[in-house]
Amino acid sequence: MTGKIGIRKIGLVGLIVLMGVMMPAGMNGLWASDTGDQGRGALQTVPLEMFQQAFDGFVSRQPDLMSSEVVITRFKVARNNPVPAGDVDIQLVRTSNRPLSRHVRVKAVVSVDGIPENNAEVSAWLDVFETVVCAARDLSQGHIIKERDLVEERRNISRDMDDAVTETGRLVGLMAKRSIRKGDMVKHWMVEKKPVVKRGDQVMILVESGLLRVSIPGTALDDGFAGETVSVENSMSSKKIFARVVDEATVRVDI
Repeated sequence: MTGKIGIRKIGLVGLIVLMGVMMPAGMNGLWASDTGDQGRGALQTVPLEMFQQAFDGFVSRQPDLMSSEVVITRFKVARNNPVPAGDVDIQLVRTSNRPLSRHVRVKAVVSVDGIPENNAEVSAWLDVFETVVCAARDLSQGHIIKERDLVEERRNISRDMDDAVTETGRLVGLMAKRSIRKGDMVKHWMVEKKPVVKRGDQVMILVESGLLRVSIPGTALDDGFAGETVSVENSMSSKKIFARVVDEATVRVDI
């Protein structure tokens, strides 16, 4: 009985020790590696809702969209590869300088416990609504725009974010470069400054120096806006001089 008990003890405890001593070193290493891999092998797939939440916050923080209403549709995530288990954080990065409107793609850096693990891609369709300036009536080419010619309306500007005008005051006093129909959104490229002085206009050349003030008739040789320097011909001497535009009838020679 005693011997059998001793053998049984060796079989339960000592046999494991003996097998460990006799096990090839390579096999011991394989087991250790497998055990380690199982500890690090737990994976998770980041849910679509987490990407959507990150994208919504990303859009709301864009300076060019602060005052806009943005409708997001066709939301998709590409390359959403599994990542290790842990606390997930998603950082979205713009990959171009084009306006965030219509079809948009951004890089999504997925980090786990502060370590970047995957670069996914988020795409969506953005419709951007903003209050913009439109024509309140038909405006002919060359028309000098007045405040009563304009009206502000809420429009989808997804195709025209770079050209849309959001403040009426920016257009008043400008000239229509082309005909603009009633209801059309007035865009930057449709208007230009109206020259205060045009080539061939008769102007008064004003020369001032201290208490001396002299006015000489002349002819504008260039188109010019207020504050710009243009060339004018002195009608008394036929000499060409340079003067700064004051108004439609006056230019000033700075001495």
